[in-house]
Amino acid sequence: MRVLAQAVHYPKPEHRDDLVAAMDRMREASAGVPGLEQIGGFEDADGGRIIAISIWSSMAEFQAGMATLGGAIADVPFAEWERQQHTLEAFPQVA
Repeated sequence: MRVLAQAVHYPKPEHRDDLVAAMDRMREASAGVPGLEQIGGFEDADGGRIIAISIWSSMAEFQAGMATLGGAIADVPFAEWERQQHTLEAFPQVA
């Protein structure tokens, strides 16, 4: 089973380039990571949204690989760079 992972970012305008640079570091760190089929980013310039995606061969390889890739951006102050944060709650159970 293949796995698609995505992260949606809403950077403050003054940190847009910082976020893109961090994504570049992550992409550079991805060379040779087992199970990683594709990695990249997309930008909604009108809305200021940046979406990072990665496609993995399996959930196990995604979990192992993200430990490696996460190290490449461990110093990124997302709370400072982002203009929005979202908290999601599960839907209530339908009887």
